[in-house]
Amino acid sequence: MKLLVAGAGAGKTTSMAEEVLSRYREVEDGKIIYVITYTNAARDQIRNKIIEQHGDIPRQVKVETSHVFLLQELVFPFYHLLYDQRYSSVSAINLPDNQGYRAKKLKELREGNIVHVQEVTNISSHVLYGKSNDKKLIKEKRKRIISIIGNYLDSIFIDEAQDIDKYLSKIIDVFHTNGFYLHLVGDPKQDLRARNEFRRLLGKYPQFVKYKKENHRCPISHVKLSNKYIIEQEKQEWQTEEVGVLKYFYENDINLDEFIKDGTWDYIYIYQKNERFITDTNDVNAHEDLLDYELKMLIKRTNAEDNHIDKITFILHRLIKKNLTTKNNWSIINKVGEILSLQLTKQDKARLYEALEANKEATKTEGIVVNSIDKVKGLEGNCCLFILTTELSEYFFLNKIELNKMMNYLYVALTRSKKELIILITTEVEEKYGREWINNKFKQLLK
Repeated sequence: MKLLVAGAGAGKTTSMAEEVLSRYREVEDGKIIYVITYTNAARDQIRNKIIEQHGDIPRQVKVETSHVFLLQELVFPFYHLLYDQRYSSVSAINLPDNQGYRAKKLKELREGNIVHVQEVTNISSHVLYGKSNDKKLIKEKRKRIISIIGNYLDSIFIDEAQDIDKYLSKIIDVFHTNGFYLHLVGDPKQDLRARNEFRRLLGKYPQFVKYKKENHRCPISHVKLSNKYIIEQEKQEWQTEEVGVLKYFYENDINLDEFIKDGTWDYIYIYQKNERFITDTNDVNAHEDLLDYELKMLIKRTNAEDNHIDKITFILHRLIKKNLTTKNNWSIINKVGEILSLQLTKQDKARLYEALEANKEATKTEGIVVNSIDKVKGLEGNCCLFILTTELSEYFFLNKIELNKMMNYLYVALTRSKKELIILITTEVEEKYGREWINNKFKQLLK
């Protein structure tokens, strides 16, 4: 096992590709090397780096997202051998907040042999790690499954390992215990979900931990600033002679619309939306998928033929979208029942209402549209604008120094820029601390 701690701009992708190809040259028995990432973009970056260094992607090397790996290698082929449930596809529809509706929807998916994306790591852990009430026969089958996997799988490389959850962490422990080679690259300072599983692994296996301290992205002033918020062994070393630009402005001193519009910003980001700024974290497609799902469940109760269900869903969805902003939810729901000639139950109406509300929220665009810090994690630009709000200000000004999720958000915000980082002090932050205090604090921070 190798656990590599690599901060922002450390060249993780290039390093990962080099390590993968090095392992590939060592494997002589034709076994597969799996590289797993958390996003399609990260997957494509690693694929491109391997091609750049090797000319192509060797047949033995598989580069996929974590969900593809877990579904193809664990859930689909093996889950039904252990438990009385077969999964053959996956869904990403939005799940209701209401626990009762949520449980019902998950049950409906299972009955259709569908696993929801939010349950993939949990269900995958059942294959390798198991459940607390597993009988002896299941445990014996699990041993054989691990042996089967060992016949064709040599090693697993995991990118962005700070994002692993407790279930994938259990899977990692099982793979390590059974002799699979593991190479994890991550940065606990960029754990925006506060899962802390990568830090747990660093503490559990200190003999395998290495630190990659180079920061090839950020100029000197930015690295000096971000180093004030991290522990000693993870502090970074700049790899440039460029000092960089680091400035701050007060929202009260500018015309906000013009400032945003006229700037040559690569990225503008904020911790979370407020009255003046909205973020694009709502996944409109996911909300539309939820509406499609609810419509299909209703259509299946009619006399519609199976090969016509998708077409009817499309027509209904288009009609609803046309009326979403002009008619209230109840009139739309009643119209759906009328069109389908269905007597909708209270539960039917409640589920449709929730899907309609989710779509309305996703299409609201009041305010200045900026990115969330979540969205820009992993990205870089020459000129970045960080909007400092009260949620992160206590950490930025070092009034709070706990290593937690908020400190991680701050670190990500300070390490996106390659040249200019501009910090916008919002009205609320100025009102909280006062301008004189803030100016003095910046003098100390920017030394």
